[in-house]
Amino acid sequence: MAFELTGTVKYARRMNGTAKGSGKAYDFFSLIVLDTDEGERIPLQMSADNPQFEDLCKRDQSMLDQPIKVVIRRCLPGTKKDKDTGKETPTVRFFIKKVLFPAAQPATR
Repeated sequence: MAFELTGTVKYARRMNGTAKGSGKAYDFFSLIVLDTDEGERIPLQMSADNPQFEDLCKRDQSMLDQPIKVVIRRCLPGTKKDKDTGKETPTVRFFIKKVLFPAAQPATR
């Protein structure tokens, strides 16, 4: 199952380090896309083994506020720990298959 999301890039950054609790290493590209129709911010992740990973890491800051189309390969429900309270809250993680940068479309009337 794959589906597409179009919107505007609001955040783009490589995330790498070691998880405090488990000590496991992580390396992924984090992207937040604003769905311009609904005003919803959608957080996405791309794994380091994706062919586009290195290219996106190099151009992360130039992507901000640019139109984007993302093909999502899967989503997984889970929980996320709040840094301030330590409370676990439900979340969904969306994993990127492919990123496309559509040419600017002329405005329609």
